[in-house]
Amino acid sequence: MIKNICLIVILVSCGLFGYSQNQYADSLRSVLKTTTDPVDRFDLLNNILLDITSYRGSNIDSLTTMQMVQVAQKQNNDSLSAISYNWLASYFYQQKGDNATALEYYFKAIPLAETTNDKRRISSIYFDMALVYFEMLDYEMALEVTRKGGENLPDKAHPMYYFMLIQYQANLVQYFLIKNNPDSAFHYALESRETLAHFNKGSSYIFLDYTNFAAAHAILGNTLDADEYFKGALTLQDSIENITSQLYFFNVYIPFLLANGRYAEGVSESNKLLYMGFQADNNNLKLAGAAFLRQFYDALNQIDSAYYYSRLESTISSQIFSQENKNKVQSLVFNNQLRSLEEESKAVAYQNQLKQYSLIGGLCMTFLIVLILFYNNRQKQRGNKVLETTLANLKSTQSQLIHSEKMASLGELTAGIAHEIQNPLNFVNNFSDLNKELIDEQLEEIEKGDWEETKALALSIKENETKITFHGKRAEEIVKSMLQHSRNGSGEKELTDINALADEYLRLSYHGLRAKDKSFNADFRAELDPDLPKVKVIPQDIGRVILNLINNAFQAVKGVEKPEVVVTTKKIPLTPFEKGDSTKSPLEGGRSDVSARGVLITVSDNGSGIPDNIREKIFQPFFTTKPTGQGTGLGLSMSYDIVTKGHGGTISVESEEGKGTKFIILLPV
Repeated sequence: MIKNICLIVILVSCGLFGYSQNQYADSLRSVLKTTTDPVDRFDLLNNILLDITSYRGSNIDSLTTMQMVQVAQKQNNDSLSAISYNWLASYFYQQKGDNATALEYYFKAIPLAETTNDKRRISSIYFDMALVYFEMLDYEMALEVTRKGGENLPDKAHPMYYFMLIQYQANLVQYFLIKNNPDSAFHYALESRETLAHFNKGSSYIFLDYTNFAAAHAILGNTLDADEYFKGALTLQDSIENITSQLYFFNVYIPFLLANGRYAEGVSESNKLLYMGFQADNNNLKLAGAAFLRQFYDALNQIDSAYYYSRLESTISSQIFSQENKNKVQSLVFNNQLRSLEEESKAVAYQNQLKQYSLIGGLCMTFLIVLILFYNNRQKQRGNKVLETTLANLKSTQSQLIHSEKMASLGELTAGIAHEIQNPLNFVNNFSDLNKELIDEQLEEIEKGDWEETKALALSIKENETKITFHGKRAEEIVKSMLQHSRNGSGEKELTDINALADEYLRLSYHGLRAKDKSFNADFRAELDPDLPKVKVIPQDIGRVILNLINNAFQAVKGVEKPEVVVTTKKIPLTPFEKGDSTKSPLEGGRSDVSARGVLITVSDNGSGIPDNIREKIFQPFFTTKPTGQGTGLGLSMSYDIVTKGHGGTISVESEEGKGTKFIILLPV
């Protein structure tokens, strides 16, 4: 009796509070009519939406959110754009059941919120995104993004902290209910109830609280307790307009009715859910309603009705989980992962730059110390131990700079890889769309009985599938190449296709520079010997050498009227020298102190060339002609060591001022 009296008091309070909130929303709209400042208008629109959704869980139309999007775009404000995209995704597209478009706007909002370090917004986006994954039955992704949101909760002093915390707890309750883990579900339901004590209890939050406890008791078999909480939620149900909250309630209440043999109530609630789905044109609600009705009519052995709703369930499911929607979601996830990779690469490059500045500064100080110690040694004939220690520090510093140079080359590849991998992905998507159209045409021809045309369409589909496979493998090869470049590896040599390595890095280098400087253009080509044998090298190291030389070549042709970079490979055949004729050189017109059989790699440009007075210094460590802060002077030095010491080859340069430069690598086979 006491429990029922308390429940009535709470419900009456919620009704009065909801009424006052409606008056508050109306007063905000009145102020909006006379407000002209764009940011003030944005704040008013945001407060209206907060009022609508926080206390009744109402759905919204797109007009308010689109007004917010327009203000954010005109102000060119990342924070405002993140907020407006969040609203558009969660309270328009998600409420319409358009899961793929909702995710698209969430993925647009995340980087904008991260740019401004808005933890309240970041956590909100991840929590709302989890609800989409729940509806798509991808429970592990729902848990993953929920945890990301939990990692980005704002400080306790933030006015929205407890609102964010209760979303986090509610998502975890839903996940553990699905995983049939009542202990964890009860734990987070109790935490959620404690969180409710910290802010005004709108009916939407009390409805969620009742639903959580009802579901947890239901999976434990506590039928009476579950029924009490479900009754409390049902009393509030008509005041809740949020479709996501309603779907969560039905998804736990209707199975409870089915499990307890309450078929008449179950059919009634399922029909209510299906009606809501058609009324809101929300496929998520339609699918759930049809599936529940099919289950009840199966239990009642009403075969015709069960068959009807089974067909309806299948039709709606094929719309939600269509290949087109799957492709769209996969593309969104991939692009987001690629964005994360690019952001990580930028962060690594920035950190490396800071390290380079500090290391170079330390190196200069170390050189100064070396000079002082050397002078003192000449004067006093002592200090040998100090000098040895300083030289050891120099070697350590050089090793760290070489590592930074290697990491920087990975960062330079990122933009080129993004461009290269997008091309095969575009082919995959285009041929997939084309096959979909061909399949529709094929079905029409089957209906007509035109088997010749049907066969021709099937052959076209098969040919397109071959192209899809080809471009998919192309994308796979690019990713494999990127991973191989970034991997430190075991340092062991393996047979490597130098042609493939040179061709890959030529294109990646060009597109990487283009991503940094859109105005940059240059002709480039690879002239590769088709008979080139595979060479036993450390592919990561030789790849760094080739990439470094190509990057230098593209830098050298900036400002040239018709810039051109050419990479060539050539097989050096057996010569009379190897057959015992010592009167001839192994390379006609070449040097006689290199291996007589090997692979020649050249990187040529038509830039300004290298002056004679510095040509002999270019392979020295820390020597650079670039402006301060733009290079360590270790690229060519590192390349020289890799080719000569690591692979027993040679590297040389030919250059003429005003005409260009050619770097020549000879690797022994």
